[in-house]
Amino acid sequence: MAELGQQTVEFSTLLSRTAEESFISLKELVEKSKSSDVSDSEKKINLLKFIVKTQQRMLRLNVLAKWCQQVPLIKYCQQLASTLSSHDTCFTQTADSLYFIHEGLQQARAPIYDVPSAIEVLLTGSYERLPKCIEDVGMQSSLNEIQQKPALKKLDILVRSKLLETSLPKEVSEVKVSDGTALLRVDGEFQVLVTLGYRGHLNLWRILHMELLVGERSGAIKLEELRRFALGDDLERRMAAADDQQNPFMILYSVLHEFCVALIMDTVIRQVHALRQGRWKDAIKFELISDGTTTQGANASSMQISQDGEYEASGQRTPGVKIVYWLDLDKNAATSDAGTCPFIKIEPGSNLQIKCIHSTFVIDPSTGKEAEFCLDQSCIDVERLLLKAIRCNRYTRLLEISKDLTKNGQIFRGVGDVLLHCNVDETDVDHKKKDARSVAKESDGQEVLYVRAYGSSFFILGINIRCMKMVLFGESAKKHLNWCKFFVDGFPDCGSSFFLLMQLDKDFKIVFELLETQMEYAGKSIHFAVGRSKKIDVSRMQMP
Repeated sequence: MAELGQQTVEFSTLLSRTAEESFISLKELVEKSKSSDVSDSEKKINLLKFIVKTQQRMLRLNVLAKWCQQVPLIKYCQQLASTLSSHDTCFTQTADSLYFIHEGLQQARAPIYDVPSAIEVLLTGSYERLPKCIEDVGMQSSLNEIQQKPALKKLDILVRSKLLETSLPKEVSEVKVSDGTALLRVDGEFQVLVTLGYRGHLNLWRILHMELLVGERSGAIKLEELRRFALGDDLERRMAAADDQQNPFMILYSVLHEFCVALIMDTVIRQVHALRQGRWKDAIKFELISDGTTTQGANASSMQISQDGEYEASGQRTPGVKIVYWLDLDKNAATSDAGTCPFIKIEPGSNLQIKCIHSTFVIDPSTGKEAEFCLDQSCIDVERLLLKAIRCNRYTRLLEISKDLTKNGQIFRGVGDVLLHCNVDETDVDHKKKDARSVAKESDGQEVLYVRAYGSSFFILGINIRCMKMVLFGESAKKHLNWCKFFVDGFPDCGSSFFLLMQLDKDFKIVFELLETQMEYAGKSIHFAVGRSKKIDVSRMQMP
């Protein structure tokens, strides 16, 4: 019912419906009158009802027609509806006309007229800069310095105009036009110097120089000159063969990008091999990832250039690599399930962009947030990336231990008893005023956890970078850290007879043990032999 009154109907339609209904009612009345079962009185009554009903309908239509003629608002609405209908027709015709005119506008574009050359021919009767396609007719003289400047300026205009007509890939970070050439750069991958005039056609692109930006610590990777020319020639042919629906610069980017991705992964795999053969040896292992499968230590490449210079890509996906470290975790694991050791994965993503993913959540000690790993493609350093992953993992594990220790009332009794330290420069600190923060400053930049033993002495807990074993540090006389498993302190009044042994148990609680020793002489060397030992339970001692 809410929709009633919001819909409109034309008056002519209303008249047609009224006449049609009256005709149908009359037809039904005639059919009933032919029946012998109906008496004459019933026929007369039905006829009278039909006449009265039809009369009322006609009177209502008459009143409605007279009212519409007398109200000016109705006339205005009718005129407005007619105007809007005509406008709708005009807009439809205009849209159709613009659609068919679009193709004609492309052909009706005004060309870039070479006015300077026309003036030169008109005034001198000759033209020195003939097209390249007729260079075999005779030798052409090179342009002098005065002629080069306007020629390069005109070529700049043509290059800029051609660049505006073609959309560039979004990965292109820099475009520079100068001296009739355009420099296209993709950071971390390549840069190409192009110009117009491939085989004498000013609408086709020609590659003048190509340089790879993929590099290592030793510098950028150099592509052999023969291969560089072969690859450039192949790219020129592909760009020239592009039709109206193909973008020549997209062809250029897709080929060189895939080439660089394969080159990056080859460099990564080669560096991982060098780490395995170098100082890391058995501390790490790696697996190649290709199409969801892994292979142990194999080398692969999905990029090659054939002998005739054509760039070829194998049907297989460019392989990634998974570097696994802290291999002792698998040996010490209670279960036989694989995958206990942490790893960092380097592989091309679905969009062929290199991504680095760590197997577990780790915190970056420099930011205090989740660590983000990326590969510097202009200076590929897998060992640096691996060290960052280990550093973040070591910091995260020590942070978890630190939180557990601060909840232990016997270990954490005040500020400075437990401190997680990372990368603080070494400074001189008064030994008498030493606390956990000052002791931390004597470290060499490693991630370590300081736990107060007593007074100004601290247990310094660290994690071995190669095998993830928990180890203790000890302060030496030269104020640098040495690896140790326990502390032994002497008593000034007891000489070399009694010592106090301090070490941490599995719950990181301090265990004290009193040692009685005797000196033994073996030639020029002196050894201490432990005669008796006694464990000291500090919790049962009554402090004054």
